[in-house]
Amino acid sequence: MSSRTVTMELLEQRIAENRGSQQIDLGEWIFDRLVIHPQDKILELCCGTGAQSIRFAERLGETGSLTAVDISAESLRMLASKLAPEDVNKVRLVGACIDDLAAALHNFGEPSFDLVFCAYGLYYSTAATALLDQIRSWLRPGGRIAIVGPFGPNNSQLFDLVRASGATLAPVVLTSSQSFMLETVVPWATVNFESVCLHSMVNPVRWASAERVLNYWQNTTFYDDSARPNFERLLQERFRDHSEFVNEKWVMMVEMTHARG
Repeated sequence: MSSRTVTMELLEQRIAENRGSQQIDLGEWIFDRLVIHPQDKILELCCGTGAQSIRFAERLGETGSLTAVDISAESLRMLASKLAPEDVNKVRLVGACIDDLAAALHNFGEPSFDLVFCAYGLYYSTAATALLDQIRSWLRPGGRIAIVGPFGPNNSQLFDLVRASGATLAPVVLTSSQSFMLETVVPWATVNFESVCLHSMVNPVRWASAERVLNYWQNTTFYDDSARPNFERLLQERFRDHSEFVNEKWVMMVEMTHARG
């Protein structure tokens, strides 16, 4: 089994664990705030297995289209299997690394979009501001960009437990989980767009057993098998005194309109 397939399977399990335990549905929260016009030409980066892609396709009319990009061919195949028959022709699936996006999209002509969207993925870019500059150049008049990601004290309860178990959290984990949106996306947005709207929420994820917490952690990129015995011991101690473990997901959507210049 390839490493990408393994990563995709871990992502699916992590999403399922979050979805089953979270207080607020992330997709509903996004689309309650993000306006989609039936005729929009949309580019979605890091679409994964289609959590948001399906909602985009459902909202587009016959003249609208979605170009959904992900590095994982297996994720794109899973997304394709989820599309309703009436939505298949609205969606173009592109397998590409986001840092090679320009070359991949130019195979289909000059990129031009009304909306560029990315949820929980822009931080995978090795040159995020350069990528943002690129997608800004592809916007049609009146076009907009929406970036969704974690920020601030996101995952702090789980991170504290992981540290207490003796595991070390890599800087890239902390950056992507807590500081990327505020330190990279927001400053870039305010310089490049006249209108920047910040939407945020705190979404409690409630796990009713130690097994549920462990299942989530072992499907993350910061799982450390050597720290597992201590982690399980600390979890058991926690559940002796509490009926649940609450981990807070801090989420931000940065919505940009009216590009400067």
